[in-house]
Amino acid sequence: MTWAPEWAPPVCVTVHHTAVPTGREPQYRHNWPAAVRSVYRFHASSDDGGRGWGDIGYHLVIDPEGVVYQGRSTGVAGHAVFRPGSAAGQVVTAGHVYRANTGNIGVCLIGDFQTGEPTAAALDSLTTVLTALCSALGLDPEGRVRYVNAASSIDLTQPTVTGHRDWEKAAGTTECPGDNLWRRLPELRRRVAAAVGGTTPSGLLSGGSR
Repeated sequence: MTWAPEWAPPVCVTVHHTAVPTGREPQYRHNWPAAVRSVYRFHASSDDGGRGWGDIGYHLVIDPEGVVYQGRSTGVAGHAVFRPGSAAGQVVTAGHVYRANTGNIGVCLIGDFQTGEPTAAALDSLTTVLTALCSALGLDPEGRVRYVNAASSIDLTQPTVTGHRDWEKAAGTTECPGDNLWRRLPELRRRVAAAVGGTTPSGLLSGGSR
């Protein structure tokens, strides 16, 4: 990993898909850790046309079976998303929305949801992850936030829980996270809002996968 961690106060959460149908690459079908490693290699390495960032651009990745993987490194083993010792006060900057990454937590589901449907297991885990994040950060999942990034001259009002395509004014046009996931975001927000008053699920933000 050559992308040194940088930190910022958390503002919002953005949902993505990998845009690769889960059946297109048979070597990854039902071998989801290999699929996650493939995304990591594409983001981290410049080989074979990769991004060359030095790390994966998402904070968390969810596979079709609902397993949650740590993405962007915080530089400390066993700590995902948050700066160690910051009590959820700062998050590591990743690379998932052009010009709007600071303070923006990226959660990505494996699959292409422009053509396919997310699994029930993946949606359940996404709800659990969003609940954990919103609970830990004191975010209103059905609210809106002002997002300001002085470095890229961005000043927008966005949903607290948003899809990649909703950042068009900052990042340009994209289909991500696909029609079939994006249309579910209002219901996901409602489910998360109903759950936020409960206990934050343990283990999801401590690194690794579940």
